[in-house]
Amino acid sequence: MHKSNGLKIMLTNPAVKEKIDDKKERYFIKAGSRWPWSYIKRINEECVPPFPFYLAYSAQILRNEGFDVYTLDGVALNMEKPVFIEKVLTVAPDVLVIETAAHAFMHDVNLAKELKSKLSSNLKIIFTGPHATTFANEIMLNYPHIDIVLRGEYEFLLLEVVKRLQNNDNLRIDGVAYRDNGNLVVSGKKGFIEDINKLPYPAFELFPSEEAPDITRYGDGICTYKPAVTLHSSRGCPFKCNFCLWNQVMYDNRKYRMFSPERVVDEMCYVIENFGAKEIYFDDDDFCINKKHVVDICDEIKARKLKIKWSCMGDAISTDEEMLKVMAEAGCIFMKFGVESGNKDILRQMGKPLEPLKAIQTAEICRKYGIMTHATFVFGLYGDTMDSMRETLALANKIKFDYAQASIATPLPGTRLYDLLIDSGRIKDMDFNNFDGTRSCVVLSEHLSPQQVVAFRKKAIKSMVLHKMADPIWWRNFIRRNAILYKEYGHEKVFSPIYTLFNL
Repeated sequence: MHKSNGLKIMLTNPAVKEKIDDKKERYFIKAGSRWPWSYIKRINEECVPPFPFYLAYSAQILRNEGFDVYTLDGVALNMEKPVFIEKVLTVAPDVLVIETAAHAFMHDVNLAKELKSKLSSNLKIIFTGPHATTFANEIMLNYPHIDIVLRGEYEFLLLEVVKRLQNNDNLRIDGVAYRDNGNLVVSGKKGFIEDINKLPYPAFELFPSEEAPDITRYGDGICTYKPAVTLHSSRGCPFKCNFCLWNQVMYDNRKYRMFSPERVVDEMCYVIENFGAKEIYFDDDDFCINKKHVVDICDEIKARKLKIKWSCMGDAISTDEEMLKVMAEAGCIFMKFGVESGNKDILRQMGKPLEPLKAIQTAEICRKYGIMTHATFVFGLYGDTMDSMRETLALANKIKFDYAQASIATPLPGTRLYDLLIDSGRIKDMDFNNFDGTRSCVVLSEHLSPQQVVAFRKKAIKSMVLHKMADPIWWRNFIRRNAILYKEYGHEKVFSPIYTLFNL
C-alpha cells in the first residue's frame, strides 16, 4: 500500500543488453557497481548484479517522508526494454530517477527520451550516478528531455529536490544541475553525507521491484550461501588509486566514513531476521581500512553470538594476521582484495600504497585461517609495458588466491587517470559504450597497442587458471565450495565461470 504525499517517485536501474546472436548477449552491470562493466551471458540466463544501494537508501528516505515510491531494477530482473517501458507507463510517475553509468549512458538517454514522449510533459526525469555527476553540464546542454542531474551522493539530495518540486520552489541546491527559465544552473559542488549513520536501512523489501521483492536476485560472485545479502560498513577510502571511480567522483576524494559497529551488527541482525540471510557480503570500498573498526564489528558479532557467514571487499594494504584471525573467528569466509599490478613503479604511479609481497602474505594468512580469497589485477595501466604486465602475471601466479579477476585499465570520466590520458591525447575511442574494462581497451599507450592489452588479458586469465590447477589445496577448496554452491544455487552458478572463460 502506497502512501500519498502528492508526487509519485519511481527509482530505476534500466537493463541494457546488446544481442550477439540467437543465444548470447552482452549484459551491462550498472547501479550498485563501483565500476561499469559488461559480460557475455546466455539470453535467458538470470543475472545476479550488485545491490543498488543509492537507489535503496533513497527509496527508504522518501518513504519515511510519506512519498509514493515505486522501484524497478531492470538489470536484476533481466527485463526486456518493452516490458520496462510498460511498467513505467503503468505507474505514470511524476518523477523518474535513472542511475546511469558510462558504458550504458546513451542507452539510458534514448530510453529516457522515449519515456518522456509517452508520458506527461510534466514528468521530471532525473539522472544520477558517476557519469551524470561528471558530465552534468554537457547533459543539461545536450539532452533537453533530462530535467535534472544530481551530482555525487544523492540520497538526501533527492529528497530535497522532490520536496522543492512539490512546492514549486527553486532547485538552487549544492549538487543539483537544472534549467531555470531556460538558463542552465549547474552546482560546482557535489552531494556528500558527512555522517552516514543518518542513513536509514536500505529499502531491501522494494527490490528489484516493489511489486515483486526478492533479495536473492542480488549478490556477488564470491557469495557462497543463499540468500546472501549485501551490506556496507563504511564509505570511501583513504588510498588514492588514480583509476578509482567511486572515491574520486561519487565521494569527491573526501573523508572516509564508518557506520558505527552497533549499527552494522544491528543491520546484520535485521537482514537475518527479515530475509533469512545465510551470508552477508560487505561491499565497502575497503572493509579493512580501520583495524579498530573491523575488530569492533567482529567483537560485536561474537558478543551477540551471531552464527552467520560473511565475506567482504578488503585489501592487502591494511590487513595483518591479527585482524584476519579475528575476522575468521567472527565468521568471515571470503575476502576480495585489489592487487592491480606486480610492478612497484606502476603501483606508485597510480597511487596505490601496496607492496607486492604483502599481497602474497595476505593470501597465505587468509588460507591459514580458512578465509578464501579473490584477487583483482588490471592490465594496460598508465605506464604499463609488456614487461610490467608480465610482472603482474608472475605475481598473480605466486599469490595463493582461490579466485581472481583480470580487467583492462579503463579511464572512467572524472578520474585522474581519465584526465591524465585526455591531456596527453591517449584515449583512442571516446565511445563510452566501450568503457567497461572487460571487452575492449580504449587507451593508446606509449608502449602497448589496445590489441596487445586485450590479448594479454585473455592469456593471463588462462595462465592463472592453469596455474591454480597445479595446486592441490586450491582443488580442495574449489571442490568444497562448489559442492555448497550446487546445493545452494544449482548448476548455473557452478558452471557460469566456465562459460565466461570460454567466451573471453
